[in-house]
Amino acid sequence: PNDSSHSDVLDTEAGAGAVSEALSGEELDNIPTQNMAESIAGVKVFYRVVPRHKLAIVRALQELGEIVVMTGDGVNDATALKGADIGVAMGKKGTDVAKEASDIVLADDDFQTITMSIAEGKGIFFNIRCFLSFQLSTSFAALTMASVATAFGLPSPLNAMQILWINIIMDGPPAQSLGVEPVDERILRAKPRKADDPIVTRALLLRAITSAILIVIGTLYVFKTELEDDGKVSRRDTTMTFMTFVNFDLFNAY
Repeated sequence: PNDSSHSDVLDTEAGAGAVSEALSGEELDNIPTQNMAESIAGVKVFYRVVPRHKLAIVRALQELGEIVVMTGDGVNDATALKGADIGVAMGKKGTDVAKEASDIVLADDDFQTITMSIAEGKGIFFNIRCFLSFQLSTSFAALTMASVATAFGLPSPLNAMQILWINIIMDGPPAQSLGVEPVDERILRAKPRKADDPIVTRALLLRAITSAILIVIGTLYVFKTELEDDGKVSRRDTTMTFMTFVNFDLFNAY
């Protein structure tokens, strides 16, 4: 709607000078259902609304591809809490009906807790990607190194005990540290990702494969150099190869 009455209430963000429209429940009733989504895009304030308006707003935002979080404490919020992607009820002042309809009960009724939860969720998702990138690059490197050595008729660069040590002992602590690493402020300030964004992306795979190639080239170079002395695999050869692989892997982690 382009009627001037739709912008009679303005919400100005402090210090930014940004102006947004506001709509009343009566004005929402005048908007056709098929035009609801595009009509409320950019609207920041809805006032004098009843439960059906709240649910209509939730569904319209979902049509726009938004992940909708609805907060409420009363019986009249129950339908919107149920229809939202994430319903958040107030734990202290919320009614039992609102709590039953919601997905999350906010124990302290503090909106700052929601903000902290969003930041925590972003951090967990980012750390999972870092963890996967590290683990995939290590696995790709170990498999590729064994495959290349077999294809060129070379002896196995690592013995069974060393491979087990890399997979079980050496990979554990770095992977765990990546899982709890504090997230950069730029990640927290980034725009929300889409709900259907995959964890394993093309960029993540490219990074893992690139790291694996560097590990394989460096490790096989050391192994080949050590092997040229007498043509036989000695304990020194496998130890040098093992330490090279481990150092490359640690550099990849940090």
